[in-house]
Amino acid sequence: MKTEYQTPKTVAEIGAVFLSLTPMRDTMIKSRLSFWTERFGTKPMAELTPDDIDAALAELETAPGKNGKIKSGPTVNRYRMALQSAIRFAKQKRLLPRGWASPLQDIPQHKENPGKVRFLTLDEEQRLMDAARLQTWVLLPLLIRLAIVTGLRRGALLGLRWFDLTLEGDAPCVTVARTKNGDSHISPITPDLIQEFKRMKRIRSMDDDLIFSGKHRDMPHDFRHGFMEACKLAGLEGVTFHTLRHTSCSRLAQAGVDILAIAEHAGHRSLTMTRRYSHLCIKGRASTINTVFA
Repeated sequence: MKTEYQTPKTVAEIGAVFLSLTPMRDTMIKSRLSFWTERFGTKPMAELTPDDIDAALAELETAPGKNGKIKSGPTVNRYRMALQSAIRFAKQKRLLPRGWASPLQDIPQHKENPGKVRFLTLDEEQRLMDAARLQTWVLLPLLIRLAIVTGLRRGALLGLRWFDLTLEGDAPCVTVARTKNGDSHISPITPDLIQEFKRMKRIRSMDDDLIFSGKHRDMPHDFRHGFMEACKLAGLEGVTFHTLRHTSCSRLAQAGVDILAIAEHAGHRSLTMTRRYSHLCIKGRASTINTVFA
């Protein structure tokens, strides 16, 4: 007896196919999408209405979460984006009627709060590097330096293997096959990093080995304790590993690099995230003003 396979139509069916076929860097997308499938799972996605979305968003905005707190506006936006991603996927795969309008399109998002960007000064970076050299894991200083130079996220850095390095030629770099945004990304590296990688490669020569491993060659090392201890020893407050990414972008902005180049460096798909560094670009803007209007 043959099994008949039907085209996914309901919110739950389309959500399941979307999760199955789409690489996920953000582990929260699955749980956020489940919010929608629990409420509208048996309903055909093409029959979702703005009223449905309004009611669900109102629930998100007023119902306390597991921690007893009300979700912030930006957090509610992330739930909305999870459904939006599934809808975009369904349109691309022609699982929705041609010309169908998303019920999300006329519902405004909450205002995002960029917050204050914490980045390291040169003195703070030096103190952190000195403290990192005193930690048990010998690769911690290299990981910190690479994070500051490239601006790569933690997951991308820990996933690097030796074959992702290009140490010779005119443009030494590291290549990330797939970032959090789903794109490939190439980051140039500095001479001090090239020298250290070459020194290490004489010890670890297997191209498919992870660079930042610990006892197990094919498992990234959990460096969090050592990093936080280094931050404490260096007297740094309000610093997380993601601060190193902010430091990378902020240094470029302070040096006068334009926002588009910083977005390319960071791998941002839109300028929304990059604009948080725009107030640091005064040097570049001042140079342009004096060139044009002097």
